[in-house]
Amino acid sequence: MAHTDSLDKVIGTYFACVTSMPFTYKDKLYKPRTLRVSPDIFRGFTCPAGCGGCCPRFSLDYLPEELKPDTLPTSGRDVAVNGKLFTIYSDMQKDHNNHHCKNLNMDDGRCGVHGRQPFSCDFELIRFIEFKDIDHPNYVTQKLFGRGWQMLRVDGERGALCEMTPIDYHTINEAIRKFKRLKQWTDYFQLTTKIPVIIKWLEDGPHTEPLLV
Repeated sequence: MAHTDSLDKVIGTYFACVTSMPFTYKDKLYKPRTLRVSPDIFRGFTCPAGCGGCCPRFSLDYLPEELKPDTLPTSGRDVAVNGKLFTIYSDMQKDHNNHHCKNLNMDDGRCGVHGRQPFSCDFELIRFIEFKDIDHPNYVTQKLFGRGWQMLRVDGERGALCEMTPIDYHTINEAIRKFKRLKQWTDYFQLTTKIPVIIKWLEDGPHTEPLLV
């Protein structure tokens, strides 16, 4: 099930997996762990029309300086990280009870704010996998949704229609772009991370061996 508040995923998983210094969020302490970056991070994926399976209703969040949809509320919300408040602009989507996002076109499964999509949407299909064993490196790759078979499409059927595609110039640049946006977010929250090392590795890619960082 998707997080109702996308920041729980962005901060509690994405930030937690790339941090190089401890930080706190919602009274929880996140400590650095080794991260293994898979060469599959360079792959791409399709996003067929008529799907929208990955677009349920959850918060749509933006940094103050990011390009935002015209429908986004003009007042921000304060988010505490390391005991300091940071302003994030969010559409919590409390104005409707639909399963899918308010910006999803239910006729064709297309996003109405594509090009201005929130970070939590833009970063897909990059997936961080956390392990309970603290001696086991966490893992980041690009792959299909683990429960994609259960996702509800706009036609009322179940099963996401996306498929992975081979590595090419565009998919490499997309991986780099997404990690640069992740760095923009961690920088905003004043966190020290491993992202510069990951970006350098991405820019030197593609690779056949994973990166341990």
